[in-house]
Amino acid sequence: MVATRHRIVLQARTSSTRLPGKVLLPVCGLPLVVLAARRAARDGIETVVATSDDPSDDRLAEALSRHGIRHVRGPLDDVLGRFIAATAALDDGDVCVRLTSDNVFPDGDFVRRLIAAEGNSHGYAGIAGGSDGLPYGLAGEAMRVGLLRQADRGARDAQDREHVTPWIIRQCGRSAPAIPRVDDLDLSDLRCTIDTLDDYRTVTAALAGLADPVAAPWPELCRRLARRAGHAQPFVPARIVAGELQASLVLGGAQFGMPYGIANRAGKPGDDELHAILALAEAAGVSHLDTAAGYGDSEHRIGSALGPDSPLGIVTKLPPNLADGEPTAREAAQRVHVAVDRSLWLLGRPRLEAVLLHRFEHYGAAEGAIWQTLLALRSEGKIGRIGASIYRPEELAALLAVPDVGLVQLPFNILDRRWLEPAVQRAIANRPDVILHGRSALLQGLLTIDDPLLWPIPDGDLARRCIAVLQAAAASLGRETVADLCFAYARAQPWLAAIVVGAETAAQMAENIRLFRAPALTPAEAEAVAASLPGPLPEQLLNPALWPRR
Repeated sequence: MVATRHRIVLQARTSSTRLPGKVLLPVCGLPLVVLAARRAARDGIETVVATSDDPSDDRLAEALSRHGIRHVRGPLDDVLGRFIAATAALDDGDVCVRLTSDNVFPDGDFVRRLIAAEGNSHGYAGIAGGSDGLPYGLAGEAMRVGLLRQADRGARDAQDREHVTPWIIRQCGRSAPAIPRVDDLDLSDLRCTIDTLDDYRTVTAALAGLADPVAAPWPELCRRLARRAGHAQPFVPARIVAGELQASLVLGGAQFGMPYGIANRAGKPGDDELHAILALAEAAGVSHLDTAAGYGDSEHRIGSALGPDSPLGIVTKLPPNLADGEPTAREAAQRVHVAVDRSLWLLGRPRLEAVLLHRFEHYGAAEGAIWQTLLALRSEGKIGRIGASIYRPEELAALLAVPDVGLVQLPFNILDRRWLEPAVQRAIANRPDVILHGRSALLQGLLTIDDPLLWPIPDGDLARRCIAVLQAAAASLGRETVADLCFAYARAQPWLAAIVVGAETAAQMAENIRLFRAPALTPAEAEAVAASLPGPLPEQLLNPALWPRR
């Protein structure tokens, strides 16, 4: 007697309407579809991804090949046809398990429960999730391949072919496997499928820090989802930029390691305050935290405060003195290795999401050895994106001409129109793969100071005019404060993926989060505010590095 074969088929495409390209978004360091396939195949059951032969899925097919995931391609809109192709080598009595690639919760155990239920039914068993105390999306179906082929012959309606099994369910009825609740919890009001941006943010936050995301049992993922839901609050706005989640607010970490900012009166936060700031950021869906080797003990304090399950991605910078003394290429490369290893150790992370040059000049220093070493570390998987922290538009233009640049941090605020020049904007538009973070939206707090004598420029009249225009604009546009106006202006720039904002206290962090949840300025409002300000303004005002030391 020939043994029954089992094959898992995951359907996948990149042209989803609510969250395009979602199957390639990273979850626990892997593309969503790859993690879903590996978890499903964990117990050794054959697994195939069924995608389309449409050009829109070429990148998906390439990613699957790169990760060693078997796949077949077929009609974009005829998903049933793709399942027929994926099971062509099976007999009618073999079993096909249908999963979707936008849900990583099902694993080998879950699949075997489906198969066992099919064996006790009339050839079909399925669970849709959102019932029996399980989260919506914890779903799958198991069916005899012969039934699948009957559906292929009998199903003519487009909806039947798109959703694969409606014809089968009408013939056989719906038989659901008995899957126990997790810890007797009713999780049916939670979602573990990834259909929207908020779904993606919730799942990635819940699964952050998993030691082995492939081996973790599905009940453990449900428990993590429940814990996340227990302290959830509205997210700050976010979007997908260059294939990655970018929350509009990046938590700046300079204040954690040194008294930072002209308006800073609180100094460095204490340990309890730091924990509270980080907890607020995590709960609000902040995706990244910015720090640097040159920010005092910021990296050490962040590493000590962050829990192993923190969803915050780390962006750090190499030491500012990396090229001092004109090192040889070999010496410079060694310095980079030491610096990155030290940052990894201090931050307690196996990998850094991004590492930036602290100064643009380091790009070409030591015969380019600093940059080349970052490229090598990226290839090793120690770091993700590489780039630089810059001050001037000409530095941005030079970096955007470098193919391997992935992230650039630049100063941008309501007074600074250098970055809006047409040539700069054209260069930015030509590199959609580069993520841009804006810092100094409050110009280190200067823009919130209404005393012109405290502005670090000799022209007191210019300071008075800037203060008056900012206050008038905030009032006329219904913004609560000048800080609210400045944040809303920076967030109105579509070319900036996120704004870096620090906090000395938990109360300040909560206020920043609240302001970022408010609507950004409209393009017309942003243009009107910019036009009302005096200009052009001197670089001595726009660049804090040129401010007189106090």
